[in-house]
Amino acid sequence: MDRPCRIAVFRRLVALLALLVGAALSASPAKAASSRESTATSSTSTAAASDGLPEYAQGLFLDMKGDYWEAIDLFRKVIAKTPGNAAVNYSISKSWLRLAVLDSARVYGEAAVKLDPSNRYYLRYLAGVAHDMRDYDRAAALYGQESVLEPDRTDILYLQGLEYLAAKRPEQALQVFEKAARIDPYNEAALIQTLTLEIGLKRYPEAIETSRQLLGLGGNERKVGITLAGLYVKTGQEALAVRTLRELIESDRDNIAFRIALFDHYIEGGRTVEYHRAVIDFFDKASMPPEKLYDFAKLYILRSGKDSLYVEPTRILLNELIVRRPHDSELIMLTGMYGAMHGRQQEGAVLFRKAVQLDPGNATAWEYLITTQFDLGQKREAFELLANVRRMFPRQRQRWRVIEGSLLLSSRELRRAVVVLESVVAAKPQPDQNLLIQANTNLAMACDLLGMKKRSRAAYERVLELDPHNTLAMNNLAYLFAEEGIRLRQALRLATNAVMLEPDSGVFLDTLGWVHFKLGNHELARQTLEKAVATGIDETEVYRHLAEAYRKLGNEAKARQMLEKAKNVKKR
Repeated sequence: MDRPCRIAVFRRLVALLALLVGAALSASPAKAASSRESTATSSTSTAAASDGLPEYAQGLFLDMKGDYWEAIDLFRKVIAKTPGNAAVNYSISKSWLRLAVLDSARVYGEAAVKLDPSNRYYLRYLAGVAHDMRDYDRAAALYGQESVLEPDRTDILYLQGLEYLAAKRPEQALQVFEKAARIDPYNEAALIQTLTLEIGLKRYPEAIETSRQLLGLGGNERKVGITLAGLYVKTGQEALAVRTLRELIESDRDNIAFRIALFDHYIEGGRTVEYHRAVIDFFDKASMPPEKLYDFAKLYILRSGKDSLYVEPTRILLNELIVRRPHDSELIMLTGMYGAMHGRQQEGAVLFRKAVQLDPGNATAWEYLITTQFDLGQKREAFELLANVRRMFPRQRQRWRVIEGSLLLSSRELRRAVVVLESVVAAKPQPDQNLLIQANTNLAMACDLLGMKKRSRAAYERVLELDPHNTLAMNNLAYLFAEEGIRLRQALRLATNAVMLEPDSGVFLDTLGWVHFKLGNHELARQTLEKAVATGIDETEVYRHLAEAYRKLGNEAKARQMLEKAKNVKKR
């Protein structure tokens, strides 16, 4: 297109904008004016509009092109001529927002709303600006103004409720969500928010009614039904809780979540007999494939490792499974894992041996048997078993190499461990990700113990490339940096992330405190190291680190006290 044509198109576009602008300028803020006021001021408004129209149209065009600063300059000229025009204030506010200058965007947005308080677009726009500025109370108030203009719009109420939540005003948020649910009893999102807040505010009777209402909608019946049962427990209605869970089970007998909820209800209530009966009933009637049974068993084994309340119930569950499947190698192995987890390594070894006798192809059972024999001090037998399984499973060569490296590391045969593990890391093609993570982690530890710090750091960095959330690698790499006094800012980031992911780890807190110490943040180091000690960790290094922090802060008495504790650790 040649230049004259482009100019013609530009003029036509400006003319079109002028038509739109003329309507906007003459109409705003006349929406709220009475007919008499409109008549009285029509000549003034028209004159003002015509005065500002060309600059406003050009400003809108520049804004569309992305020339926000030039648009703002023109909008300012129009505001100088027509200061009472809401549309121009709205337009300049949007230009400021696109430049991410939130303060100015809000000033002009507030002016637009003040000039035309009945314009729902201005209200919603300004609510968004207030939200971006984290003024959630103002955003909620603006959505409230809009909901007055459109009382049937539950979506506006929902947004207002979310702003109250962001402002940490649960009571007000609950009122808004309840109002939305009253207007639209089928609004599942509002009901879910209402239920969540009622539970958080411990309004359990109201939460029960909301749960029933949600169940009536036929939404997420599983989650709501289990929640309802939990609410009955909180209100002392045990019989209703059990009945609700049993009704859920009858409605979907293959749904494991309902069974788990019932089992957990009995376990947490200390009702072992009822739990045992429910387990028997489940396994007598279940038509689950073996894989799901294994997953079920693994879930409770993991829980038993985290919560002592689940230790005996897990034993009951495993026993009932084995009664029904006495020759299932996988179940026998899982029972062995359970025993080893709870300090019964000898029992675990017997069960692992039985598992491999039932199914010599169960490579995982062989792995557990080898490591358990090693932990029991039978190192020669462990290495002999390892040599046998290498011949049995030649295609899993890297897996057995990783286990060999781990056993050599535990035996303090560090140089042999490094050779074996480096062969895995350098293997082509590469083994799967979990094996590589395990190999690099053990290699890093072996290199560290040998004083090969650079190779240790490189191995931990490879772990983090494979698994960016690996807290062990984060912590250990940060500690290496701190000990060597290098890359301390990176060490701080790594140590901080590890503590964020595992805030109760005394080891991770110790590393973070030591990094702070190395950075010269001695007060932060003291606070963090004291938190580490408060977790119950009883290690020489932790006490020494805290002693150093006290000494730097001039508290020699505390420093000596920590050094004495460090000596006592050695004696124990």
